[in-house]
Amino acid sequence: MEIKFIYNSTQIKEREAFGYAKSLDQHYINAIDLNKEFLTERQWAELATKLEVSVKELIDENNDYYKDVLKGKDFDDHDLLQLMKDHPQIIKTPIIDSAKFARFIKSPYDFNEMDMAFEEIQTHLANKGESDD
Repeated sequence: MEIKFIYNSTQIKEREAFGYAKSLDQHYINAIDLNKEFLTERQWAELATKLEVSVKELIDENNDYYKDVLKGKDFDDHDLLQLMKDHPQIIKTPIIDSAKFARFIKSPYDFNEMDMAFEEIQTHLANKGESDD
């Protein structure tokens, strides 16, 4: 199963989480480092939908740029998506995105729980005679 791992490589905890992600057995990790690559506004909007959050909830309100420049200002979704494209450091990461679900990663240890969830999904697909590889 392919898993997109969206993260900011300048953050130590996110690099640690990426290390855990790479250790997941039987999964292809497609790393998207927001310092080197970017997602389109449409991709961010679709990811917000998949995460079941508003676009605003993709913003890391603890980020220095957010606190210094954006806090207290009112933005619509279009403006926020443009800001995310121009200033990816404001995005709450890391995020994993698979064919079946997306999720914010709060701790590198979340992967222990997620590996079990992925195994359950693959078992379910195998029982239906399907494959998600």
